Amino acid sequence: MKLNTIHTDSRGSISLLTEEMKYPEVTVFHTNEGFARGGCIHELSDEYTCVIEGEVEYRIGDKTLRMKDGESAVIPRNTPHYYASITDSIVLEWGATPAEKQKKHAEFRAIVDAINAGKQN
Repeated sequence: MKLNTIHTDSRGSISLLTEEMKYPEVTVFHTNEGFARGGCIHELSDEYTCVIEGEVEYRIGDKTLRMKDGESAVIPRNTPHYYASITDSIVLEWGATPAEKQKKHAEFRAIVDAINAGKQN
C-alpha cells in the first residue's frame, strides 16, 4: 500500500492509504500533541477509528472516550465527532465516503477550531 500525504500544517499531517480496498478511503492522521481534528458528521455511513500510536480524547456524540495505542471505536452514522490529541498520535479512520467527510457539524467544528486556535497562540 502507498501512503499519499494530502495535507500538512501545524497540527501534523493527513494522508490516505491508496490501494484497492473494501472501504472507499482510509485516512491516516498524524496529529501533534494538543491539536484537534474533525468536527464532522457522516449521514450515510458508520465510520471506524483506531489509535495506532499515542493517546487521544474522542468525542462521539454525547460520549467522551480516552483512547490509546490499539484501541478502536465505531462512530455511528449521523453522529458528530472529533478528537483531541493528548500526545502526538497516529489515528486511522475509515468507512465514510470522501463526499460525506466534507460535511461539518457546526457545534463540534467550532470546538475543534477553538482548541486549535488556543494551541497556535
